[in-house]
Amino acid sequence: MVVNVEVLDYGERGESPVGRVIEILGHPDDFGVDVEIVIRKHHLPHRFPPEAIEQAQRIPQVVDARGRRDFRGLDIVTIDGETARDFDDAVWVDRLSNGNYALQVHIADVSHYVRPGTPIDVEARLRGTSVYFPDRAVPMLPSELSTDLCSLVPHADRLVLSALMEIDHHGEVVRQEFCEGVIRSAERMTYTNVHLLLEGDAAQRERYRPLAPRFELMQELALVLNRKRVRRGSIDFDLPEPLIEFDEWGAMVGVMRAPRNIAHRLIEEFMLAANEAVASHVENAGIEAIYRIHEKPDAKRVMEFEEVAAHFGVSLGIGAIPVKRFAMTDKRRDGGKTRKEIVLADSGVAISSRHYQKLVAKIEGKPEERILSYLMLRSLRQARYSTQNEGHFALAAKTYTHFTSPIRRYPDLIVHRLLRGLLSGADLQVRAAGDGLPTGLESVAEECSQSERRAADAERELVEWKKVKFMMERVGEEFGALVISTAKYGLFVELENLFIEGLIPIDSLPGDEYTYHENVRKVVGRRTRREFAIGDKVRVTLDRVDAAERKLQFSLYEDEPRRSDTHSRRRVPHGPGRRPR
Repeated sequence: MVVNVEVLDYGERGESPVGRVIEILGHPDDFGVDVEIVIRKHHLPHRFPPEAIEQAQRIPQVVDARGRRDFRGLDIVTIDGETARDFDDAVWVDRLSNGNYALQVHIADVSHYVRPGTPIDVEARLRGTSVYFPDRAVPMLPSELSTDLCSLVPHADRLVLSALMEIDHHGEVVRQEFCEGVIRSAERMTYTNVHLLLEGDAAQRERYRPLAPRFELMQELALVLNRKRVRRGSIDFDLPEPLIEFDEWGAMVGVMRAPRNIAHRLIEEFMLAANEAVASHVENAGIEAIYRIHEKPDAKRVMEFEEVAAHFGVSLGIGAIPVKRFAMTDKRRDGGKTRKEIVLADSGVAISSRHYQKLVAKIEGKPEERILSYLMLRSLRQARYSTQNEGHFALAAKTYTHFTSPIRRYPDLIVHRLLRGLLSGADLQVRAAGDGLPTGLESVAEECSQSERRAADAERELVEWKKVKFMMERVGEEFGALVISTAKYGLFVELENLFIEGLIPIDSLPGDEYTYHENVRKVVGRRTRREFAIGDKVRVTLDRVDAAERKLQFSLYEDEPRRSDTHSRRRVPHGPGRRPR
C-alpha cells in the first residue's frame, strides 16, 4: 500500500525513523494513486478548508445585473476544448461602419464573488493556480464557483469584466474601453467544431448557420492581429504538445500530438489583445500592478544555442556575443593542473525577439525544426509575474499582463480587482516617482510565480510517470527516434509520435568504443569515427524500464549491417556494460 506518513522522530546514529500513518492512498497500481502521490510530493493544496466550502455554498445563485452593461442580446460564444469544465472567456466580433473591427472579450467576473481576505481568497492565493492532470484537475476555486456560478456556461446569465476594443486593419487598437457587464453565452463551442465550420464542413455550417458569418469575421480579425504580432517580432514556437489518450476504464492507451488549428488561433489572438489592452490601461493609470514579464535571454544560453545551431548550418544571426573573460591561470585545481575558466557577462547581448522569429520561420517544415525549436525555447528565460514592467520578450510586447483566466490563475484575479477599482474610481495607491513600490503586490507576484512553477513540475512529472507505465509492457519493441541531446554517458532520444524520452548508454553503442566530444557535442567512435549528433534519426529498442526512477533505457537497432561481409539482419547487442566484440 502507498501511505502518507508523518515523521515523529528522525532517529540518531543510524536508527530508523519513527512515524505514524496519517493517510492511506491505495495500492501502487490503483487508478489515480499516481496523481495522489504527485499532489502530496509537490505539496499541492487539494482540500478546501471547511470555511471556504461554507462560504462558496452561501453565495446566492441569483445573478444580479443591476448597474452593469447588458450584452445579453449579442450572440457571444465560448470556444474551448472538448473536455473543458470551466469557461473563463467569451468573445464577439463585428465590423464597424468605418470598416474597423469591434472585438469584445468578456471574462468571468470572479472578483465580484471572491473578495480580498475571505476564506476563498486566502485559499486561492495559497494555491495560486489550478493544476491540470491528464484525468483530473486540482482547481484554484471551489466547484460552486469554478464550474458553476463564475463559469460562462451557455444560455445562462453570467457577470463579466469586459474589454471592448476597436481594431483597425493593421491590427492596432485605436480605442479601448472596460466595463462591468452581464452576458448570456449563445453557444458552448469547441475548437473542433469551429475549425470544421471554417473549413467548410456542411454539417457544422448547417448546425451553426446563424453564427457562421461571425466566425468567418473572427478568423479575419485573428489573422490581422497575428500579422501585427509578426511585424513587431513576436515569436511563435509551434512545438508539439503531448496529449495522453485513455480508454473507457481510465488506462493510458497512447500519446498523440495535441491538435492545433485556426480555432485555437482565434482565442489566442483575442486573449493576447485583451491582456495587452488591460496592461496598458493599468500602467497608464500609474498604480501598482502585476505584470507578466519575460526578460531577454542571458548571453551564455544564447551562445550555447548558437554552438548547436551551427552544426545544422543555421544561426540566430546576432554576430559576436560580447563577453567578459576571466582567466584563472595561477590557481591550482584538479590535482595540480592549471584550469582556465571563462565567465560570460549577462549584459550587452545585442539580441531581439526578431532573431528568434526569423530562425523559426527559416526552419519551418524542415527535419531539424523540432529539435531546434526545443533548443531555442530552452535558451530563453522563464516568464514570471512582477510589479516591475520589463516587457515580454517572446511576445515583443512592451506591456503585458494576465487578465483572461481568473477562474484558474490568482494573478488574473488581482488584475481584475485593480481594473474594478479604476472603473469605480477607488482610491488606489499611486506609484510615486522615486518612492519605490509597496511590498504587497510584490510578494503576491513572487508567490504566484512559484505556484506556477510548482504546478508545471507536478503536471510534467505525472505525465512522465504515465508514459513510463505505458512503456512497461513494450520492452523489446522497436521505435523510430530522434537524438535530442548528447552527453558523456550517452544519447538522449525522443520516440517519434510518442513524445517519450529515454537514454541510449554510450557503452551500449555498437561496433566501437565511443567517447563524448564536448566541443562539438557529438558522440564519436574511437576507431570508426562514426558520429552521433543532435538531430540524428535512429532506430532503437526499449531495453529496460526503471519504474522507480521513471527512466527508460534504449539500445541502438540497426536493420542493415555495417560490415560488408555480413548479409543477415542482426540485432545490435545491448545493455549496461555490454559491447559487441
